Amino acid sequence: MLDIAIHATGSTGNCYTVSNGKATVMLDCGLPYNRIQKLTGFILPDAVFVTHEHQDHVKAAKDFMKRGVDIYTSAGTAEVENLEGHLLHIMKNRQSVSIDGIVVSAFETQHDAVEPLGFLLDDGEDRLLYATDTYYLHYRFPGLTKIMVEANYCNEILTENLRYGKLPKTLERRLRESHFSLENLKKFFLANDLSKVKEIWLIHLSKGNADPVMFKREIEALTGKPVYVAGID
Repeated sequence: MLDIAIHATGSTGNCYTVSNGKATVMLDCGLPYNRIQKLTGFILPDAVFVTHEHQDHVKAAKDFMKRGVDIYTSAGTAEVENLEGHLLHIMKNRQSVSIDGIVVSAFETQHDAVEPLGFLLDDGEDRLLYATDTYYLHYRFPGLTKIMVEANYCNEILTENLRYGKLPKTLERRLRESHFSLENLKKFFLANDLSKVKEIWLIHLSKGNADPVMFKREIEALTGKPVYVAGID
């Protein structure tokens, strides 16, 4: 079974861990190393998987490598961040690696980064999707049991914020071209078989452009599954 822990989510930093009881892998490390240590109870993961080069996802990668932790990411992310050494492992689209019983597979995402990735984790009992910072997901993922997925903004809220000058036009363009909207998230759920899904986590909500209560209500109504909003009580 894969146990999920949400340590930080959003534009100020992202960090999650997934454990099967033997190994713990970290998904993104976008906070200062010491902050991550406090949030995780001072554990060192067996590996860190980084989605892309933006600092709210990669900030502590070099610090983890200094402490002997393997980093898995794309060649594009590694190049931008100057990551190198024997602890760096380059992953390509649809490539998999096993971390003590957790098989992690990479897939392409659509974001304003050099070579962004999402990850699929499978321990034989659970099959977990981790997808963040992407405006769309082209793939279907059969057999999912748990989902951690970005729900960054809602078109209606975004339009309202633009109308009243609460959101710069330049930021609106970036959000629409690089982050997952509630509307596209719904399309993704409708395109996938959710019959085995046990829980859905909505992550990386945009402050001011999302409504956590409404997002939870609408995704639960659409999917019929338990939905949790990361960082929201």
